[in-house]
Amino acid sequence: MSKPEKSPYRAMALVSVISSYIVVCTLAGVYSGLWLDERFDTAPLFLIVSIFTWLGVAFYAVFKTIQPYLGEDE
Repeated sequence: MSKPEKSPYRAMALVSVISSYIVVCTLAGVYSGLWLDERFDTAPLFLIVSIFTWLGVAFYAVFKTIQPYLGEDE
């Protein structure tokens, strides 16, 4: 696989994608956890589990996004 070219616009796009993954997944974890806690009456349990699960999804997505940029410099 070839390495992507270096450009300031590409870097800004990459930063915005990474921040979007983290923010959206965190909000999804909070809202889904609160909804499940309300539904099953288990105060902070699902909130905590859901936040950690969605943050794991976010960091996996970030890793897959930056994977082409990792590696040896030529």
